[in-house]
Amino acid sequence: MTTMIQDLRGDARILGPSNAKRDVSVVTNIARHHSATDTGDVFVFQEYWNGTLGWGTGGYHEIILRDGTVQWCYFDDDVTNGVGGHNTPTYHICLVGNSSFTEAQEKAFNERAKAAMERFGLGVENVLGHNEFSGHASNICPGINMDVVRDILNGGDGNIPEPDYIMQDWNKEMVVAADILNVRQEPNTQSAILRQLTRSQVFQSARVTINGELVNGIRHWYEVDGNGWVSGSLVAESSVDNEWIEQSGEVTVAISGGINLRGPSAGDVTNPTSLPIMRRLDFGETFSYDKVLIQKNGHAFVRQSINSGFIWLAIGSTVNGLVTSYWVSGIEI
Repeated sequence: MTTMIQDLRGDARILGPSNAKRDVSVVTNIARHHSATDTGDVFVFQEYWNGTLGWGTGGYHEIILRDGTVQWCYFDDDVTNGVGGHNTPTYHICLVGNSSFTEAQEKAFNERAKAAMERFGLGVENVLGHNEFSGHASNICPGINMDVVRDILNGGDGNIPEPDYIMQDWNKEMVVAADILNVRQEPNTQSAILRQLTRSQVFQSARVTINGELVNGIRHWYEVDGNGWVSGSLVAESSVDNEWIEQSGEVTVAISGGINLRGPSAGDVTNPTSLPIMRRLDFGETFSYDKVLIQKNGHAFVRQSINSGFIWLAIGSTVNGLVTSYWVSGIEI
């Protein structure tokens, strides 16, 4: 069956677009979403986007209805509002449903994702679920295992074997560094949510797995009080061995989704991820710093002095005091 496409780009009934245009050459990701509703279409959704959220542009470039019909809502150079902090470099496709999708929808998604991949010169590794973007790991969207989605896009059958998780003793107290953190049954974002933790909540972790699902560049997942797992990208040791380096310079954000800038703090802090998010520094933005903080197991940060104290930028993840992946250029520790 041929997929039906309703081309609504430029249609006066479509919200906006009010966001600034982009050069399509900056598009580096294709995001998959679900609507978290049983029914709906662009005209229903944009009543919420505009009426409740006050948006002048919708959330998705394309919406795939339950019967597989595609509503093509925005042009490639339009920036839509699908993933906060990641929208300029991202093309958004949403399937109507709540973690359950029809065969017609999956057929349409494969076709539309491949078409977008070809237009933007991207591979399957650039097709991400909403909760695979940095800062969004606690989100249940897109309601599907993206490893399965990518396998099918790559010509596979979608049968992904469960990994044999490598467990190690840990026995340390950890603290939550996100506003809301889902505790999962297994070390991945597709397993069942057992409960939720809140920022600064402390828990005991007896074990760590070093090959859980990759979240924000980190595969470590920590057991929570003997029942469930949380991503290492969203927690830190409550009592860590920090190293301070007296060093100054300038770094440039090197990841497409950008990095949250946190602060201000009145003085030096040992866990800047507990500070409020001030804004997101986008890919290519620079940040001057006057000091470096390295957590033993967590993140490395650079600090900038301002009139009211200090602001902080995470520059990468750390294991045993070493930076395992850099999110910026211009510094090497």
